[in-house]
Amino acid sequence: MLELKEFRNRPVLTHLKRLTTKDGLVQHADKEVPDPSFGYSIDDNARALMVCLWHHKIFGDEAILRLAEIYFNYVKKVEKDGGSFHNFLSFTEQILDNEGSEDSIGRAIWALGEACADSPMKFMKEAAEGSLKRSALEHHLEHPHVRTKAYVLLGLISANDETMARIWANKLVDIFHANSSPDWQWFEEALRYANGILPYALAKAYISTKDKRYLEISEQSFRWLNGVSRLDDKPAPIGQNGWYFKDGDKAEYDQQPLEAADMVLAATALYEATKNEEFLRNALEWMSWYHGNNTANKPLISEQTGGIYDAVTPGGVNENQGAESIVTYLLAYLALSEIAHESA
Repeated sequence: MLELKEFRNRPVLTHLKRLTTKDGLVQHADKEVPDPSFGYSIDDNARALMVCLWHHKIFGDEAILRLAEIYFNYVKKVEKDGGSFHNFLSFTEQILDNEGSEDSIGRAIWALGEACADSPMKFMKEAAEGSLKRSALEHHLEHPHVRTKAYVLLGLISANDETMARIWANKLVDIFHANSSPDWQWFEEALRYANGILPYALAKAYISTKDKRYLEISEQSFRWLNGVSRLDDKPAPIGQNGWYFKDGDKAEYDQQPLEAADMVLAATALYEATKNEEFLRNALEWMSWYHGNNTANKPLISEQTGGIYDAVTPGGVNENQGAESIVTYLLAYLALSEIAHESA
């Protein structure tokens, strides 16, 4: 079992830097080698920006702010008039879409909120505040994508906009009550991707507002999700090859690092909210998924490269080491680092 004190050390950033060019974070890799044919995405660059901001807040490393500037500049580069965003750029910086997905826009808004709160650079903080104000928040409020609502809620909480945050958190509460039942304590009719982000967002909403409804649903949904995300008594993210629909069969593979990372985030936020050691144990157990406590019995962390393998598969691990895998792992690591430093 991992111990909290291990996270007092700075995480290894070797692979994050390997995937980073002057224009942003490259999406994919062939094993550890960046693959420029896929270009860049706002999903990855927004989360990489958050990695840098969290890292600086915890460890005070000024050198990481240069990376933060690169990722922030990508977000600004793909911002559209009126507050929306493109998602994809080619390696030669050609725009590849008319508009990003709802989730990619939500992740951008979350990162902008974090920049408003934690950037030590005045130009970045001011630019992030302007972009956040221009974002079409009310448009996304009514969109059916529940994860988008969670990402935007997290951005509003970070930016300290409690009035708007309550509106978005209440939407998640309504969605949960409309879809949950005693044997299916969830926000939708299926478990798909980034599931842990939903209890995480409501736990953070409770920390911000002290509204107990948010904490109750966060705890309830997290415990249920944690219980069904098991195989052979090990943490096992819902597989992307079919997901898990109510009254259907649960897909076992492929299991992606994003899912384990979001479970760590949710558990650490619930620990912050309650100081219940159960949630700290949950966070460390889900982090141990990366260290071999998984159905493949293999580590997802490459000691040689500092990268994170892209999936647990029926045959072992997918040895490609893309951007999403490393940035989500680093966010989970830093969430535990914050607790480790506060308890030191």
